[in-house]
Amino acid sequence: MKKAVFWVVAVMLVTATLTACSGNGNNSNNSGGATTAPSSSAETPAATTAADEVIDPFAKFDEPTEISIGRAIDPNYKYDGSDTAEDNVYTRWLSDKYNIVVKHAWEAAQGNDYQQKVSLAISSNDLPDALVVNETQLRQMVKAGQLADLQEVYDQYASPELKAVYDSNPGLLDSVTFDGKLYALPETTLPSAPMTWIRKDWLDELGLEAPKSLDDLKAIAQAFIENKMGGENTVGIIGTQQGGTLSSNFLASTDHWYNFAPLFFANDAYPGIWVEDANGDAVYGSITEETKTALSMMSDWYKNGILDKELGIRKSTAEVVASGQTGIFFGPWWSAYNLADSMANDPNANWRPYAAPVDAAGKFNSNQATGSSYIVVSKKAKHPEAVIKMTTLHKWGKDEEYKTLTAGKEMTSQEVPLFLILGAGDQLEYAVDALRKVLKDEMTVDDVDNINYGWAYEMATHVKAIKLDPVDDYDIQYFDQKTDPGFFTHIYAHLNGGSTFVDADINWVRSIATAQTKTMESRWTNLKKLEDETFLKIILGSEDISAFDDFVKKWKEQGGDKVTEEVKALQ
Repeated sequence: MKKAVFWVVAVMLVTATLTACSGNGNNSNNSGGATTAPSSSAETPAATTAADEVIDPFAKFDEPTEISIGRAIDPNYKYDGSDTAEDNVYTRWLSDKYNIVVKHAWEAAQGNDYQQKVSLAISSNDLPDALVVNETQLRQMVKAGQLADLQEVYDQYASPELKAVYDSNPGLLDSVTFDGKLYALPETTLPSAPMTWIRKDWLDELGLEAPKSLDDLKAIAQAFIENKMGGENTVGIIGTQQGGTLSSNFLASTDHWYNFAPLFFANDAYPGIWVEDANGDAVYGSITEETKTALSMMSDWYKNGILDKELGIRKSTAEVVASGQTGIFFGPWWSAYNLADSMANDPNANWRPYAAPVDAAGKFNSNQATGSSYIVVSKKAKHPEAVIKMTTLHKWGKDEEYKTLTAGKEMTSQEVPLFLILGAGDQLEYAVDALRKVLKDEMTVDDVDNINYGWAYEMATHVKAIKLDPVDDYDIQYFDQKTDPGFFTHIYAHLNGGSTFVDADINWVRSIATAQTKTMESRWTNLKKLEDETFLKIILGSEDISAFDDFVKKWKEQGGDKVTEEVKALQ
């Protein structure tokens, strides 16, 4: 399921016709470790010019210029023919287009193996020319003086498209600038907030209004159950499955899929992230009184059958949604991409998203998504400008050379070295606005910006064949699902989920810490296990709410207080 989700998000966000998708489906962080970097085979590439000369960011080096990288590999990924991570259609295009030759200093399986390799490379000061790291590793490398200042080469060699992406994400480059030096290229974050998805056809049949408050949501779930809208075993609110999470957290800020984050947020509780208390001090959201209140409410909802009775042990939440057994789940705007099975089983399944529930003050709250991957360049690298050229964005749809070489193949993070998700900050807003205006004849397809918003343009060319009258009603019966099935899901997701997200007035709460501190490296696994087990037991009723106070005490004693002091230092 997550594989489809991340493919969709990458398609929407990457500002080019080239489709970039995460190879393993649920992890776009392809960071790596290091050994001694091979030296470049080119001493004076043509792209290196005097400082006062105008530099073409797309210029080709006169001689092959070698860049060594540490690479995360998906062991299960299948390449075409004899292609490999180091030698594939994309790396060959880099060689042909720029004379950049990518060499792997080392490879490691993505995930823990890769992260351990990176940590070893940092501690041994043995880095390749470039690699992708997380925020903690970035800060360690800055402190150790291991990284090149990229400001000058970024100014000179970054393409207008790449600069436009960062310009449209204010403050993003500032977050990787230390003492006036630019030490990384950060990924852009995926726009995400958990909304409440409800079968509107069920609401209409029962004469119910869309929810606003927690009480509204509870009443709707009860009505669905009492009227057996999903059959004898109707599930009120479906959520966390076996191995899933109860909410997002500072290490997985966009984890809003099939968990109960909105129930916490509507109680002004932010478990899993670091927020400011009444005194402005950093506090871990999972140990606050607001979180205790939310857990008590959820325990009551579970006892009364509002929440799924198989919460935490069900093997597949998606199967329950697809089967029509439930009419409520929580998920981000792109959840519509994963409703195909539900609509195939029941063409009348009219899933609609709502910016609800709101808190007592009427605010719709969400944690804010934060980036997690960064391209860094060793200060020993001979040609940091080549890394900038590798990372740059292109008008691939207009590049006949590229299209000929790749034969239209979709690139994944397993082909693209130093893969990052990069997109304009207003990519979704522009796409939704353009689709609406094209449908209302307030804009022609040719008016859509195909240079900076290529994906919006592609959808605009298909939208009138899919969206039926009335054009501003996004109920499922006003979409043609069959005429253009390849684009139906894209159009449906953007107009249905995307428009609700774009129009919502969201109270964003950003975590103070977005990566692990030093103490977390040894203590966080046990602290998180303590939290997860306690919270689930409270909700399921096997522990009284008083267990929360015991959890807070143990959490502090077992390293939480030390971690909190480290997070305070980040304020």
